[in-house]
Amino acid sequence: MIWLRVLEVWATTRLLSSPAFHRGVQNLYRRYSRLRHGTPMEEMGGTNIDRNQPSFLKHFMDELKDQFRNSSSRR
Repeated sequence: MIWLRVLEVWATTRLLSSPAFHRGVQNLYRRYSRLRHGTPMEEMGGTNIDRNQPSFLKHFMDELKDQFRNSSSRR
């Protein structure tokens, strides 16, 4: 009976050290997670979804231009 325990320990060690086993577990977890929580944000573009809006730098430059226009008309 001890040979069965030795065989089990050897098989478990080989399985846990193989990259194929870890890739398989990762793929199964990814499928389960998608079923439970939906598509992850990383695959939908993350937080950069609304990138079509003007940037802060553009707003800042527009404000500077408006200030220069208004200050030159006051003189």
